[in-house]
Amino acid sequence: MRRAAVYVESRAAALREAGDLLVPEAEGAIGPGHITGTLADLVTGRMPAGGTPGCPQLFKSVGMAWEDLAVAAALFEAAGASRET
Repeated sequence: MRRAAVYVESRAAALREAGDLLVPEAEGAIGPGHITGTLADLVTGRMPAGGTPGCPQLFKSVGMAWEDLAVAAALFEAAGASRET
């Protein structure tokens, strides 16, 4: 977790619910600003995908699966894929 660029669905939700972030923060392993960005930042291009070379990229979900599904469907359609495949 400490070496990774961390992306979340929602910063507020992650800072309330994500034990994978809250525990290392409480232990001092990561700081309060450790979240790199949100899934929306990546999808809209507000943040470049890929991050720093050699830096693990981590997506931490906090249970907003409907949003993950909506984004996946939009990316699938934007890529020109057909729902019949």
